[in-house]
Amino acid sequence: MSQPHLEFFLDLNRAHAAALRRFDAALGGWHGIGLNDLHLLATLDRAPGRKLRRVDLARELGVTPSGVTWMLRPLTKRRLVTSEPSADDARVAYAVLTEHGRRLVADALPSGREIARDLLEGHAGKQELAHAAAVIGHLAAR
Repeated sequence: MSQPHLEFFLDLNRAHAAALRRFDAALGGWHGIGLNDLHLLATLDRAPGRKLRRVDLARELGVTPSGVTWMLRPLTKRRLVTSEPSADDARVAYAVLTEHGRRLVADALPSGREIARDLLEGHAGKQELAHAAAVIGHLAAR
């Protein structure tokens, strides 16, 4: 019996792992960060004041708050991100993009676009990408 819905998710998971490996190898070779790092740094770069509460950052990235804490550790160690306590609530901490982090994002985003284009070029036309993006967007909707 065919299970197209489950097969879709299994294939999506396998494709994600393979694409992430290739993306991370290329981006890491150029900038020393992976796609997940770029996603986090770019999200902070777009945020007002280049900072977000960790819980909001986790929601934006589609991970758990503990997952975002784990992701922030090496970026904090490299001084790409810093932590800032909330003036209003001692329980809240903000993840803040540093100037060094902002420069890295500015340098890495064009490389990320090039890597993405190289990974997808020849495999899908504009309409196919638009359709796939719509399906993925629906799955990622909050």
